[in-house]
Amino acid sequence: MIYIDVTDLILWVRRKSTVTGIQRVHINYAVNALDHGAKCLMFYGRDCRKVALVSDEFVRYMGDVLSSRVPMDKAKFFTMCPNARLFPWPDYRQKYAHRPLKRVLHTLGGHLRFHSQRWLFERKAPSPEFQPGDALLSIGRDWTMEGYVANIQRLKDEYGIRPQLFLHDMIPIPGEKQAGTAKRFLSFVIDAFKTFDRFFTSSDYNRGEIIKYMHEFVGYEKPVEKLGFGQNINAMGLAPTALPAGLEAGRYLLCVGRVAASKNQIRLMKAWHKLVQAGADSGVKLVLLGELSGSYREFNDYLNNAKALTGKLILLEKASDQLLNTLYQNCLFTVFPSTIEGYGLPAAESVAYGKFCLASNATSIPEAAGIYADYFDPYDEDEMQAKLSHYLNDAAALQAREALIKAAPIRTWAQASAELLERAGRPLDADSSQQG
Repeated sequence: MIYIDVTDLILWVRRKSTVTGIQRVHINYAVNALDHGAKCLMFYGRDCRKVALVSDEFVRYMGDVLSSRVPMDKAKFFTMCPNARLFPWPDYRQKYAHRPLKRVLHTLGGHLRFHSQRWLFERKAPSPEFQPGDALLSIGRDWTMEGYVANIQRLKDEYGIRPQLFLHDMIPIPGEKQAGTAKRFLSFVIDAFKTFDRFFTSSDYNRGEIIKYMHEFVGYEKPVEKLGFGQNINAMGLAPTALPAGLEAGRYLLCVGRVAASKNQIRLMKAWHKLVQAGADSGVKLVLLGELSGSYREFNDYLNNAKALTGKLILLEKASDQLLNTLYQNCLFTVFPSTIEGYGLPAAESVAYGKFCLASNATSIPEAAGIYADYFDPYDEDEMQAKLSHYLNDAAALQAREALIKAAPIRTWAQASAELLERAGRPLDADSSQQG
């Protein structure tokens, strides 16, 4: 039997009905795996020590919510999975390692909240009947849950399961000296290297990084396999919704991704500003779709001071999958300027919509879009501006790219999930012949 942990997905959906890349990957793998007999489970309680099955119906419902097929109904959500109300056991030892008083106060508050919620909401749920050799797949942001890897190790020791981890990227590692999430991720990764038996990732770039850090942190190497993602979003095929005010079909470029320094929208915005000032924008607008952090001061300051961008750049911080589907369908082409990615899902999705993508040549992005995109140095604003101007003002060049994309094979999430389950179900001693 193959089990997929959806704990992180449940914690996400109860708060938000839109997705980032990891949640999109997680829900697509989970929903499609159900068709192949896989089961989903969740962890809860102190140190995530309790584990329970969640129904196929509930997993599909989460998929429908995240794809905008149905609106979120909190009453239905918690009726279908009562223990979704429970937060993981809080642990503030790392977060407040050098602030003991704050650590004590937050720990006491966290314990009070935990026990109150458990008393109010915890319900009995069917437990998995683990058998030796069963595979347990971890796909989400499980480094955010304290005690997670230790609990996986406990199940491994007790039942003989084979835990396997999908590591989306190693991006936080270079910032290991930072506080908060980066430290938690580093601690998680080191423990995971010791506990999990097999690792999956989405690109050769990631695979090389994971193997490098395995040798650095634990001194040996475990199987790390590359698996390509699906390219279709769940809302593909839904009736298009109206475009946001000020946008016309075929008259805007689309850049999808959380607005952050590593995503590099700041350089794209500066290149676009120069292009607008030069009158080479062809009357087209630039749409940035992604949540913007209020602390991203450089981006906010530039956007507020660049008066020429008024009406020429539109920031959409929240969008349903239905709206994302519409924006992909109607854009002129997409732009993906990120400086570092574990994969580059928006570039691959653009190809699935038959839309040309002008993308960064950094890290794994060329693996995601291949020959169907054109590339630029993400640190070179002049090159970015020149390529934007080229495809905006040379219709023949853009049409040639679109003609190439029409012949592109599109990988579905159903295909990606089938491959993941096939690989996860193989005996571990089969990995030595599959590497490379």
